[in-house]
Amino acid sequence: MARFDVYPNPIKADRDSFPFVLEVQSDLLHRFAERVCVPLATPGAFPGMTDRFNPVITVARTALRLHPLGIAVFLVQELQQPTTHARTHALDIETAMDMLFRGY
Repeated sequence: MARFDVYPNPIKADRDSFPFVLEVQSDLLHRFAERVCVPLATPGAFPGMTDRFNPVITVARTALRLHPLGIAVFLVQELQQPTTHARTHALDIETAMDMLFRGY
């Protein structure tokens, strides 16, 4: 488990709109039993998506959108094996999270 790993959404009822979650917490916090994640949304899952706040993350050839406002915490045992990672999108993810927490 590492920052920017992508997992199937542990909340099965939400998987149609948010099939995956992206771990965003620092790897320095690996000893904790929780992981802070942001859902990845299907196109059209919610209105008002923007490129800067909701960058596209491709998972299994599907373009999904980061949804920082859906930030959630999951226990490590709730997350399965990572499907992929999104390290190549690190700058876009960090920009979106900066908008969430700092407004820019």
